[in-house]
Amino acid sequence: MSLDDATAAAIEEAVLAAPGVADLYRAKPTLGSAVESARRIASRAPVSRVVLDDDVLRVVVGTDGSVPARVAARAAHDAALRVAGERGLTLGRVDVRIARVG
Repeated sequence: MSLDDATAAAIEEAVLAAPGVADLYRAKPTLGSAVESARRIASRAPVSRVVLDDDVLRVVVGTDGSVPARVAARAAHDAALRVAGERGLTLGRVDVRIARVG
């Protein structure tokens, strides 16, 4: 399974629009997705801040403090899952991590 640029951009946009989310950071890739990222960097293609590892979407956000961090994480999760589904991307799990609170 792969994540095309348009789907990645749509997921990023939805996550950034989620209540309480202020920033989106590049998720730490596993070895397989790291190799793909290296190829994209070498080809000067845009590198997504969300990472797809098999059927797991990894998202790392910073919160703005307007809502509790767990609420922002849930909103980011729901937004990413909704957009992925709308675009036909079947996910086993969405991992949302909070890199910065407030």
